[in-house]
Amino acid sequence: MNSLKGKSVIVTGAGQGIGAAYAMYFAREGASVVVNDVDMTMADKVTAEVRADAAVKTAGGTAVTRMADISSWDAAEGLVKFAVEQFGQLDGLVNNAGLFHLASVTEESEKAFRRLMEVNVMGFAWCGMHALRQMIKQGHGSLVNATSGSQSGMGGGGAYGGSKGAVAAMTYSWACDVQDAVPAGGVRVNAISPMAFTRMSQVTDQYTLERGGDPTKRHRINPEFNAPLVCYLLSDYSKDINGQVVRVQEGEISLVSHPAVMLPSHTRDSWSVEDIRDAFAADLGKRQFPLGPLAIEATYKPYKVSYSK
Repeated sequence: MNSLKGKSVIVTGAGQGIGAAYAMYFAREGASVVVNDVDMTMADKVTAEVRADAAVKTAGGTAVTRMADISSWDAAEGLVKFAVEQFGQLDGLVNNAGLFHLASVTEESEKAFRRLMEVNVMGFAWCGMHALRQMIKQGHGSLVNATSGSQSGMGGGGAYGGSKGAVAAMTYSWACDVQDAVPAGGVRVNAISPMAFTRMSQVTDQYTLERGGDPTKRHRINPEFNAPLVCYLLSDYSKDINGQVVRVQEGEISLVSHPAVMLPSHTRDSWSVEDIRDAFAADLGKRQFPLGPLAIEATYKPYKVSYSK
């Protein structure tokens, strides 16, 4: 208890589902939570539930509502300023708000694809940039982004999986930025790949059912199951954790690998089309990654590229 005592945290998309579970859990750990959503009624309901909770009162936590469409640069900036005005500083941001739909490449529409990217990518970027500027100025803070295993590929997930791949890439890059800007551990950027049964899961179930699959085989995981991990990443316990994507699924947590070059590589002074054909025929073609999420056991070492230090 009280791992977030005295800390202020913004949770975007906190009007329901995982975001609402986060807001309650953090407040029970002593945090002052800004409950953000585009739906004021839903956000106010969560805020009221948090304030009325006996465990929250015991821990000294609280909650306030801030309606904002995070896909707007100005609204995202206003959200961060509101938290600072309310609580004097911003200790944490959980980039959780998001849109979700499934459509094959032949079914996808420009309107749906664009709007999902505006929220899931630009919204995360705007909130993240404004929050990190405040945290760097303070010298402390923690940003937790929500990504997904769908970034590894899933049927119908071009929009959603693509947005989560972008979020993972921002996480890695921002972690490098804060590492250079603030003494070690002062500001961290990490991500969680959560698992939970929410309204998004219902969309997946319907998509699966329409294509002859059996959605009943999917696990129904309570949104609250993800909250302790995010709480840890916001707390001072995680001061040495930066630039990581952590996956949680029921009784298991694990790190998700960063994109990496697979070794061994093939080396020549120059390459012709035929040389490349032979390399794939002899070796590389046999080492293709399977489509979709998978687990690997790996050792790693630095691989020097022109833009790395």
